[in-house]
Amino acid sequence: MTGSPAPVTSVLETIGRTPVVRLQRLVSPQHADVFVKLEYFNPTGSYKDRMALAMIEGGERKGRLKPGMRVVEYTGGSTGSSLAMVCAMKGYEFHPLSSDAFATEKLDTMRAFGADLELVPSDGGKVTPGLFDRFKARIAELSRDTNTFWTDQFNNAFVGGVGTGGMLMGVARVLKQRDAATRIVALEPATSAFLTTGKAGPHSVEGIATGFFPPHMAAGTYDEVRAIDENEGRDMARRAAREEGIFAGTSSGLNFVGALRLARELGPGKVVATVAVDTGLKYLAGDLYRS
Repeated sequence: MTGSPAPVTSVLETIGRTPVVRLQRLVSPQHADVFVKLEYFNPTGSYKDRMALAMIEGGERKGRLKPGMRVVEYTGGSTGSSLAMVCAMKGYEFHPLSSDAFATEKLDTMRAFGADLELVPSDGGKVTPGLFDRFKARIAELSRDTNTFWTDQFNNAFVGGVGTGGMLMGVARVLKQRDAATRIVALEPATSAFLTTGKAGPHSVEGIATGFFPPHMAAGTYDEVRAIDENEGRDMARRAAREEGIFAGTSSGLNFVGALRLARELGPGKVVATVAVDTGLKYLAGDLYRS
């Protein structure tokens, strides 16, 4: 055991430097090693804390975000929770758009940090392209106010499964610079496999598969896209909790399924890495951990 880290002056300074663990029980001797970065060790339990801080401080540096301004964003919940926390610490009013398609824990987290949450109706509780069309229309209305700063996460992210695509592309650039042979695999739910088939559909995997091509997904920076069955991802999230002690959400489950398939294909002596993007605590009110 190492000693405790030195005290810091703000919770914002605790963002990042999350641990990495090697899977032990979900893999066999015939698998490549699988490493998982536990991003739920960030303050709001999500890797989106990194992106939120980067977008807000980037806006400040460029002079686009100034004291007294309002911050707006449309979000499935994790980005909104992260932005709500950062805005609370920095003194900005935050007006997120979200929906009943997303976990109530995420919506309540935004409210807990003082966000002025606006809900946009979903299509039967599902994540659909139509929901994102309504988000875009409403955010355009809000952005007309000159005292408003739209973080625009799909075009302005800090950097698995593809939502904005920012994390995958950011990691891909770094890994490819260090070893051009590194293979980058994007994942999406099979019921909304827009990147692989061009056809979007309803699904229940929060934070990914928006039904349009994310601007961050530059051609040539990833090697392939795989569609993962949502139910397999949910089952794997539960297995990861029971067998590895990794307590994460549905999109992380899809990441684990994809990583384990690659590990089986590659075999011993290779390495596969993925991310546990957020904590399972955000999904306790739903059915992920009830079945």
